[in-house]
Amino acid sequence: MAISAPQQELPNPPRPPKQRAPQSLSARLRQPRILLAAALLMVIGAGSGILVGHMANSEPAAHLGAAAVVPGGLARVNGVIPLESDGWLPVDAAAVLMEPVPAGSHLVRVELELTAMDAQGIAFSADDYTILGLGSDRLDVLWASPEVAEARQGSVVSATLVYEIPNTAVALTLEGEHGGRLALGTAHHLPER
Repeated sequence: MAISAPQQELPNPPRPPKQRAPQSLSARLRQPRILLAAALLMVIGAGSGILVGHMANSEPAAHLGAAAVVPGGLARVNGVIPLESDGWLPVDAAAVLMEPVPAGSHLVRVELELTAMDAQGIAFSADDYTILGLGSDRLDVLWASPEVAEARQGSVVSATLVYEIPNTAVALTLEGEHGGRLALGTAHHLPER
């Protein structure tokens, strides 16, 4: 009697992987993940373009002590001094300067000098000058002396402007309504109280 070996089953030969038919670009974009990623990239690109375009269109701020061109001449910030540091108050101080300053901010006086270079001279109005900073609102002047002035060619207007600014050391600029951006530096910032 012949003994036969048990038959071994042979494994199935490997099957080649199924190949998908190539999808068109529009079919691939219908997939939610790809559509979301494409939309996100478009939003980031548009935001970056707007930011870069805005920064390219704004004039750079003149450093503290340097002059910036304004209609009729030049403007320069000669100092930014916290009122708390030297106790200065004007003789005719407005009530707003006597009130307590909210936590997280302090009062500064900005010493602004305008030099009339053009034949028509230069006109100054304190209300035309505001402080702007990254992530902060436009800050209006609280008190000024003089409030309004004009200077003929070759003359200078020296003005003192008082603002309430945040304590955080952000890049602040004094900006005129008709041009001129003047950096205020960071030495005037006070630590949190």
